[in-house]
Amino acid sequence: MPAQMGMERETRSRAKLAARVTCRDKTSSGTVVDLSDAGMSLQLAYDIKATQGQAVIIETEELGRLNGMVQWARGDQIGVRLMTSSNTSAKIASYYKFFR
Repeated sequence: MPAQMGMERETRSRAKLAARVTCRDKTSSGTVVDLSDAGMSLQLAYDIKATQGQAVIIETEELGRLNGMVQWARGDQIGVRLMTSSNTSAKIASYYKFFR
């Protein structure tokens, strides 16, 4: 029996995309370092005091504008769960097809 009892871990890919992240009224440039169909982790240029559960907007040249929710935050690093929609899925599939 698997250790995670039916919970599958999503496939993540290393990425290096320049991004602009906005949370509440604060914005930081940063880099997408991990990307999956459901989320991403980002290294920010500076800590924007994002906390778990807050809405964020991530803008990249390759993916366009994506909306998500902060899953975890450790200073200037954050993990974001993307808002699922057919548009978000299409943007990520397009990234894998054309930019990888």
